[in-house]
Order: sequence, then C-alpha cells, then structure tokens
Amino acid sequence: MSVRLCFRNSILKSCSISSNLTRLAERSWMSTISPKFDVVIIGSGLSGLAAAYHLSRAGKTVQVLEARDRIGGRAWTDDSFGFPVELGCMAIHGYNEGNPVLGYAKSLGLETQLLPASPPTVVDQDGPVDVDLVAKIRANLSAAITHMSSVASESPTGSSSAADILLAPTSPLYTGLSEPDKPKATALARALEIGWGIPMEDASAHWSGWASGVAFAGSDGIVVGGYGKLVSSLRSAAEQTGKASFTLNARVSKVTLGKDNAIEVHTSDGTSFSARAGISTIPLGTWKTLPVDFFSPPLPPRKLSAVSRTAVGVLEKLGLLYDSLWWEPASSSFSILLESGTALAVPISTSPPCLHVLVPHRLAGTPASEIHRILAKAIAPGKDVPNPTKVISSSWKDDELSYGATSSPIRVGEGRTPLDLAELARPVWGGLLGFAGEATEMDHRGSVPGAILSGEREARRVQALLDRKDRA
Repeated sequence: MSVRLCFRNSILKSCSISSNLTRLAERSWMSTISPKFDVVIIGSGLSGLAAAYHLSRAGKTVQVLEARDRIGGRAWTDDSFGFPVELGCMAIHGYNEGNPVLGYAKSLGLETQLLPASPPTVVDQDGPVDVDLVAKIRANLSAAITHMSSVASESPTGSSSAADILLAPTSPLYTGLSEPDKPKATALARALEIGWGIPMEDASAHWSGWASGVAFAGSDGIVVGGYGKLVSSLRSAAEQTGKASFTLNARVSKVTLGKDNAIEVHTSDGTSFSARAGISTIPLGTWKTLPVDFFSPPLPPRKLSAVSRTAVGVLEKLGLLYDSLWWEPASSSFSILLESGTALAVPISTSPPCLHVLVPHRLAGTPASEIHRILAKAIAPGKDVPNPTKVISSSWKDDELSYGATSSPIRVGEGRTPLDLAELARPVWGGLLGFAGEATEMDHRGSVPGAILSGEREARRVQALLDRKDRA
C-alpha cells in the first residue's frame, strides 16, 4: 500500500470517528433538552378534550395530537342536511340524574334541552304492534332482566350468556305470551344489543348490570345543535388559556420514554413532540391493532391481556332525508322488530323530513336503500313511500381510527371481569403515561360520561404528578 493511500485512509478514518463523536454529542444534547410541553395528549375525542380543558386551565402547557382532519373523535355532528345529525354519540342520558355533560354544557354557555319521556312506537314487518302486547312484553322484559341478575350472580364462573337466561324457554320474558307473540318478545329484548354492540350470546350474564347503580340513566336530553357544539367549545376554552395547542392530521406512529424520562411522541410524517407527561386516548378498537413496539418500553403483559379480552361493539348511525313526510308526525321514535333483532329510527326533523336510524351490529353494512325499505314496510305498510333524497352514515366498524363504536359489556369467558377496564386505565412508566377514554372507566364504560370522566381523572392525576415534581 502506498504512503499516499495509507494517509488517505487515515484521514477518512479520522473523519469517521469525528463524525460519530459529533452524532453522539448531538444525541447526548438532545437527550437532556427540556421537554417543550408539560403534557402531550394523543387524541381529541371527548376524553382528550376534557383532559386538555382541565390541564390548560390549571396552567399546564398541552399539545393535543389528532390523526383525523377534525376534532371530536366519535362525537361527530354532521350539518350537511342543513341541521345537525349525530353520527356518533347523540343523547345526554341521565339528564336530570347528574350526567356531567350537562354541567360542561352550561359552564360553556351551550343550550341543552330535556327530551319528552315518550316510549317508541313499536312496529314489525306487518306494521304497528298492538300497544297492550307491547306493554306486556316490556313488563316481562323488566322481570326477565331482574331474574337474570339474580340467577347469574349465584354462578361464580360467569359461563352463562345473557341469551342463555333472557331467551331461555322458561324465561319470564315469555310469561303469558302466545307462541306467535314470542318472537316479538325476543326481538324487543334484542333491543338491548343496540347499546351493547354485541350479540346477547356473547355478553356475560354474570356481569350484566354491573354499573346499573352508578351509570347515568333515566331522563334524556340533547345539546342543542349537537355534540359538535360541545366539542368545539371545549377546544376553544382550552386554546383561550394560551396553554393548549391542537395539531390535526398528526398520526402517531410511536410513543417512547426517553432517557431523561420525557414522553416522546413520534408521528408518521417524522415530527416528534416531547413532554413531561403523556395521556393516550387511542380508542380500544385501534389500540388492539397497534404493533407491539408502538409503546417503548412495551406495555405490561397484564395490560396487553386486558386489551385483548375487552371487546368493542358495533353501532352505526344513518341519516335519511326526504322531500315529503311519510310517517305520523306525532311519533317520537320507532322500534322496528326484525327477525335478527331491533333497530331504532328517530324523526329529528319534519321540515325537511329526516329519520335518524340507529343501525345495530346485526344490520351493520346493510345498504341504506335496504334500511329505507325495512323502515317503509314497517312504519307505513301498504303506502307509497318516497325514496330518500340524501343519505349520510357512519362507518365506525371499518374506521381504522376507531374500529368500532364503544367498548362492549363484559363478554362470556374465563378471566373476563370489569377489572379489565380498570387495568386499561392504569398508568405506566412511573405514572408518566396515562390512559383515558370510555373503555377505561369501569363504571361508565361505553358512554360520553365515561369519556369525559376519564379525561378529568387523568388530567387531575397528571397535574398532581407534575406539581409534586415541581415542588421537589
């Protein structure tokens, strides 16, 4: 080898060492740089918004990252018909029974409205069902649910499904009914599946009614103008503090705990955000699909097992707009009894006429034209019913940012208990990374209060954690 070549190799090696030392120095400097935010929140659904609202008002700097091009998550109000149609959450259940949504709405200056307590008109594919028969079935269903709670609580294994008890031939559901009327009772009982999002055959009887004593129920109301008003008001209130910022179209690809105990959130476009603490509000359906290295260090096996065991239900919303009114305008809602279960249609406007349809899991994916045909045949049998002029619909089941509506009731199976929901809520990494969302609220699973209360819970916990660090 020539002297010149040896000299050249020596220079290259020296440059390489120098370059490596420079990169090491840069990494060392970056690992000790102070986090830019106090808290980074992944997701701007109602849980993320509630957390951002409380933390920013407490003086903490907050960065909210949202993968969608809008805020709100599964709180989605569509105004394309010229009036609000809820494609996500829709009512304030427990309006007079302490639902926290009412307090938020009032504090933010939003108008709310109590809905009249009128039961749905029950129809099947032959038209209206006799009102006395409906009253009898409803009384039977109430007795059957009480019976299920009593019987299931005596079994420690939790091996029976809700269908095993509610739909058993000897169930109180069928007391005093003729054989032709029993299928109607079965269909009306399956109306429970609308909110559950899963078949009765999958829902645990043992854990049925787990939160019935604390869940918000009774009277119903709405946010006038839709939940979108609450969503935008929460964001505005957080931003007005000067402490909160929101970034849309920010799809998170990885969450890591840095060497300096900073939470580092990386997005798919290569941007990184650093904070002293973090809150993940990623919906359970999407959480289930995350790669194992999405969180680094990995989440504890117990939490991963809880994610796997907890189910996500299916419920879609459909808006059908018509040129002319074809149903009885005094009707508040319609329960449509089908062989596969029950759907619910709610008239939300008479001028122009619009039906808001809750499509249960058994009908998910059914074309809007077929849903319209089912409604027309049941609500106005024998009449010439116009086709809808416009249709809007949700697709939560196939949306990769939700993969379902909300968490479902506890399913039948060994080891599945409501404690799985508590495990989903448990923070990791010394409390620096928390988890919020309706699936993390054991007593209010699958509800707007669950989302909001979980956001409050994590905001208060993280605030206390950071305050302790500041005092140390």
